[in-house]
Amino acid sequence: MRKNRTAIILCCVALCAVFAGGTALGGLKKDTYQDRRYYTRAKISKIEKKRIEGENSRTLVETRVHLSILDGELKGARKTAVFKGEDDMPGEMVYREGDTVFVGIAAEAVDESAGYISLYDTDNSAGIVVMGVLLLAVVVAIGRLRGLFALISLIVTILLLFFILIPLTLRGYPPLPIAVFISILSIIFTLPIIAGLRLKTLAAILGASAGVVLSSLLAMIFGWTLHLSGIVTNDMLTVFYASDVAIDLRGLALSGMIIAALGAVMDVCISIASSTAEIHAANPGISPREAFRSVLTIGTDIMGSMVNTLILAYVGSSLSLILLISMRFSADMPIWMIFNYNPVLSEIVKSVVGSIGMFLCIPLTALIAVRLYFRRGRVG
Repeated sequence: MRKNRTAIILCCVALCAVFAGGTALGGLKKDTYQDRRYYTRAKISKIEKKRIEGENSRTLVETRVHLSILDGELKGARKTAVFKGEDDMPGEMVYREGDTVFVGIAAEAVDESAGYISLYDTDNSAGIVVMGVLLLAVVVAIGRLRGLFALISLIVTILLLFFILIPLTLRGYPPLPIAVFISILSIIFTLPIIAGLRLKTLAAILGASAGVVLSSLLAMIFGWTLHLSGIVTNDMLTVFYASDVAIDLRGLALSGMIIAALGAVMDVCISIASSTAEIHAANPGISPREAFRSVLTIGTDIMGSMVNTLILAYVGSSLSLILLISMRFSADMPIWMIFNYNPVLSEIVKSVVGSIGMFLCIPLTALIAVRLYFRRGRVG
C-alpha cells in the first residue's frame, strides 16, 4: 500500500511539473503563419471535379470540395476548398463525400465562402479513443495497478517531450542536452513508479542514467566524425526552412537516437538490478566477485534478446527508407555509397549508439547493484 501511495504521489508531481513547464514555455511561443489560421472540423458534403484550361493551354483538373463547418464560431457555415493541378488530387489526399476532416481557413478568408482553405487529415478521433481504451484495458487486466502506473509514466515521458524538448528546440536551444536531461528525468520518475522505492531501483536509476550519458557522448562523437547533416527525412528539411530560428538538426537527429533507446536501457537496467536483488536474497553470503559474475551471466542472456528487439524496432520503422534505397540506387553503385547515404548512415549510427549504450548499462548496473547489496569486499 505504501508503494502504491508513493507511485501515485510521483505521478501527480510529474504531471504537475510537466504542465507547469509547458505552460511557461507556451507563453514564450512566437506567432507564426500557422497561428493566423482558423482551425476547425468540417464535413464534406460534395466533391466536384472538372477539367479546365490553364496557362499555356495546359489542361488542368479542378477539384472543388464543398464543406460544412461543424465546430466553433463558424459552425454551420459553408466553405469550398479548391485544388488545381495537372493530375487529380495527391494520393495521400483521399477524401470521400460524408467524411469529417480537419481544415485550416486563412484569417482573411473567414468571411468568404471560397477563400484559402487547407484540407488536412480525416477525423479519426473516435478510433484513437477506442485504441487508447483497448490499450488501457489490456494493461490493467494483465499488469493491474503496476501496469497502470507504467502507462502513466510513459505518458509523463511523452509530455516531457512535447512540453519541454519541442518548445525549447523551436526557440533555438541545443536539443541533445535537453534530450539527455529529459531522459534522466524520465528514468527517475519511471523506475520508482514501476519497481518502488527500493535499493534495486536506485541501482537501476544510476545505471540507466550513466548509460544515457555515455550514449549521448557516443552519439556526439559519431555524429561529428561521420559528418551527419541531420537532414535525414523530408520532414527535417521542412523544419529547417519553416523555422524562424536556427535549429540544430544534427542535435535533433542525435536526440532521437537517445530517446529511441531509452526504453530498452531502462528495461535492461531494472532487470539487472532485480537479478542482483534476487541473488542477494537467495544467498546473502556470496562474495561480491561471484555475485558480479552471476549477474553478468544473466546480463548476457538479456543482451542477446534485447539487441534483436532494438535493431528490429529500428529496421521496422525504416521500411520506407529501405524501399527508397532499392529504388534510388542502381546495381552498379558501390555498396559503400549506399552505406554513406546520409539517411542510411543516420540509421546505422542510431542502431550502433543504442546497442552500445544498452550493452554498457549491463556491467555498469551490475557493478552499482553489487556495490549496494554486497557492501563488503571488492568487486573484481
